[in-house]
Amino acid sequence: MMYPSMTPNFTDRPVSGFWLRLTRLSQNAIVLLLLLAITLLIIIPFIWMVIMSFRTTGEILSNPYGLPTSLNFDNYAELLFSPRIAFYRYFYNSVVVTVGSLFLTLAVSTLAGYAFGRSRYRFRFRTAVFSSLLLAMMLPPQIQYLPQFQMMTEYGLLNTHLSLILLYTASALPVSTYLMATFFAELPDELEDAAYIDGCGDLKTFYRVMLPLARPAVSTVLLVNFLNFWNELLLAVTMITRPEMRTLPAAMMLFVGENSSDYAMASASLVVAMLPVLIIYLALSDRFIEGLTAGALKG
Repeated sequence: MMYPSMTPNFTDRPVSGFWLRLTRLSQNAIVLLLLLAITLLIIIPFIWMVIMSFRTTGEILSNPYGLPTSLNFDNYAELLFSPRIAFYRYFYNSVVVTVGSLFLTLAVSTLAGYAFGRSRYRFRFRTAVFSSLLLAMMLPPQIQYLPQFQMMTEYGLLNTHLSLILLYTASALPVSTYLMATFFAELPDELEDAAYIDGCGDLKTFYRVMLPLARPAVSTVLLVNFLNFWNELLLAVTMITRPEMRTLPAAMMLFVGENSSDYAMASASLVVAMLPVLIIYLALSDRFIEGLTAGALKG
């Protein structure tokens, strides 16, 4: 004869709404604390850098975490207007290299991404070529520096803007083409059909219809590559040895030496170099996430 168990079954009891709300609040609080901690880890170094840019190197060495006694703009004045430093020349070099690389990257990646992304453009070895692009994304760039240096030496392009423009463009094309192809693949075929009915050719359909719709992806490619080109250092110091041709990252190394360092000038140069990045990000941030997630909406 079986007797019913006298042990209460707590799993059958419904959980009260109070405990559910408390659990959700606890989870949200933990997530918010983690996000706040990550945000502080990112923001505090920038704030510290801005504060140091208004101090002298002697003050920084005596008290690295102190506040400036007054807003001293001497570091910025010397940085921007002193012929001894010639910071404007390095800034100009970075602008030329970055703008030229972005122009070539966008011109090639949009056209290549359109050809790979649209189903009507089927050509021989299409899958193999696209797979090679994906493979190129996985290769570490450092293994390419020696052959790239030999190529630039052979063609007489060392110490020129063109060498960095070509190499930056080549390094950015695999990811940029993949992002553009993923976005173009999501656009409906009816848009192209309507353009062809109106008498548009392939190029006119691309520039007048498809490319304007791909502005989120273009903004993403522009922002990601701008950050990479503007901050790149290893190729810049490898391909450029003449002082007057240095870009900003290479020039800022001059303020930090083995025996002595000018931390005040280094901080001021970092603040000035950071301003274009902030401007570009604020201008394109609305479309950045939309362009990154466009390829995930298929199906």
